[in-house]
Amino acid sequence: MTGPARPADPARNRVIAVSVLAGVLIVVAAAVAATAYVSNETPSAPARAAATSPSGSSAPAPASSSATSASTVPAPSIPGTDALGFLGTQARCADGDSARMMVLTAASQAVVCDRGGALYYAGWRIDTGTGTRIEGVLPAGPGWVARAPDATINITPAGLVISAANGEFTEPATGFWAAP
Repeated sequence: MTGPARPADPARNRVIAVSVLAGVLIVVAAAVAATAYVSNETPSAPARAAATSPSGSSAPAPASSSATSASTVPAPSIPGTDALGFLGTQARCADGDSARMMVLTAASQAVVCDRGGALYYAGWRIDTGTGTRIEGVLPAGPGWVARAPDATINITPAGLVISAANGEFTEPATGFWAAP
């Protein structure tokens, strides 16, 4: 037989409430920290990555701890480029935007552009003569990732990795430049 139910201990209820509150605060703090970490993951890593000079030799790109204006950004080191991207193709930033990273492969030209803090990808397939632009590029490790409905493009100092329904294709970089 069971006896009458005892009323809940108020001290125990307080301990449970404080524990739940502490757990919620830890989860919120972790989410805020993760968001801050991802949003601060900007071109500091790509800026320190190796840049290929026109002669083909690699040299470290200068890193900068302060923001630089477009007028002080060094000229891209990839032949056939200017401050906006690749000359004569759609792998270029729009006038007024700035290039953050350029990658040249045997089959592609790729530029990550900055329009007032919003990043976009401008690419050109050398073999087919077709261009594409993808809005909403996000930082990812030492580079960026561009997601389109039919493919995902990872843009890094090592080259391009294109993931699509028909497979994953890697294009090693033959030229690379990143803004400081």
